[in-house]
Amino acid sequence: MTEDEALLIDAPLTPDPDADDEMGPGDVEAIADEDLRGCRLLLVRRAVEPIDLDGNPGGVLQMACTFQASQGIRFTYVQFRLSLLAPADVKIIDIAPRVLEDPRPVEFTLDGKGKLGVKNLLVPVEPSLEIGMSKKFAVYHCQVQGSGEGTNMARWDFRENPDQRSGLGQEQVLTLTLPLTGQVAGTVSVNARLARSGVRGSLEVIRDMILGPKPNDRFYPISFEIPKAPSPRGLARFLNLI
Repeated sequence: MTEDEALLIDAPLTPDPDADDEMGPGDVEAIADEDLRGCRLLLVRRAVEPIDLDGNPGGVLQMACTFQASQGIRFTYVQFRLSLLAPADVKIIDIAPRVLEDPRPVEFTLDGKGKLGVKNLLVPVEPSLEIGMSKKFAVYHCQVQGSGEGTNMARWDFRENPDQRSGLGQEQVLTLTLPLTGQVAGTVSVNARLARSGVRGSLEVIRDMILGPKPNDRFYPISFEIPKAPSPRGLARFLNLI
């Protein structure tokens, strides 16, 4: 991580007991518990900066989440939810990405009203630029669908390409804008499905995973502060300001 980044979550994913109870004897075989050790969620705050919303204070948060699978196993689906709890009346202006199905590199855009966009880059981007200090480009190797505008909960669903069956890829970049500055608190919850190819062409084995083994542990608390003054390096290294 760079000096601008901060670790928000580094936590194991555990089998979902509700999903396990629903599986009957005729359903797809489940991945054994011992093979799931090492599956984790890593969530990093990449940037948090103030923005001017037509003369009113606002802020932008950019995060990067990584779903780490154990050897020989891949994530086929993840639902990531960020619920904002404080301030009590906080509402999200916009989120990005909303819908992505193209694995080409993309660049995030931000306008003066706090609206986010994603622009496909028409020219190839060198890997060193994609993961370099600028952090300006992102590549999604899976289908992404997001929602949450005007509510206090941002949700992103990630689905692997059903033909390639290569998982979700590594880092998933998530961005949202808010109409305030100061301290913000919330919780993160995750529902995920893991799969492993069967032996000699047999059906895949699967397992549904969540954060935390108990109901009260399934919502991981996080907090961040949107400063009133921008950092010296500003947002330009993360977003294309329009």
